[in-house]
Amino acid sequence: MIYELAFRDLKVRYRKPFLGFLWMFIIPFCTAIIYKVLFYDFFHATSGKYPFFIHLITAILPWNYFTSSIQGSTRSILDSKNIIKQISFPKYLLPVSTVFANLINFLPTLLVLLGFLIVFKIKIFFWILFLPIVILFQTLLIIGFSLLAAGLQVIYRDVEYIIQVLLTALFFLTPGVYTINEFIDKSNPIIVRIYLFNPLVGILNLYRIVFIGDYLKSLPKEVNFLNTLVNPIVWALAILSIGYFVFKKCERRFSDYINL
Repeated sequence: MIYELAFRDLKVRYRKPFLGFLWMFIIPFCTAIIYKVLFYDFFHATSGKYPFFIHLITAILPWNYFTSSIQGSTRSILDSKNIIKQISFPKYLLPVSTVFANLINFLPTLLVLLGFLIVFKIKIFFWILFLPIVILFQTLLIIGFSLLAAGLQVIYRDVEYIIQVLLTALFFLTPGVYTINEFIDKSNPIIVRIYLFNPLVGILNLYRIVFIGDYLKSLPKEVNFLNTLVNPIVWALAILSIGYFVFKKCERRFSDYINL
């Protein structure tokens, strides 16, 4: 059922546009170009030994997967109320299928990323073999947040707007358009510890470690095994558990709110 719902979502999304599925490549590429022009050409941001465009795109693609999944999942229950009335099935499959639809949308863009790595002559080391594990834990984190947002949205209709604000703030609290070295150099140790507690900091670092061969050597001493790998895994499992618990608790009240 997750498979059918996910492909239904993708068909609806790309059925009418003239370029169809090509938009899954065009949108992240254009987004990366815009950020490059803004932050590199105008503000002269740097990214160390490797091109700034590579620094951007290795963050923009996973970030788009994160935001599009959560935003799409938030209204997944409300937008499927007709299906819910007609068929009895586990309701959590709706937000989960939205995440999987965005995962299917995300995976081909990684091939584009690999193409850019080749064009920019970026060395790819054996770390690339750990890419499926990074994607897995990011997906678990996304599913947890999606269940939380989808369940609460049915009862509290302001949730989708709160999420938009939080995602905007979170974008600038992760090393997407700036390097983690720059942030650490300009912040005091307490702020740095709080910052590194953010699971998305660890996840984006993992993506860069996987794709950029010598990225691990460029990380500052404050970035260690604990906040790069263990922290995102613990967060993913914790948010997944909390999200499922809250969703099931909200589900008991769906019948009272879903038609409002």
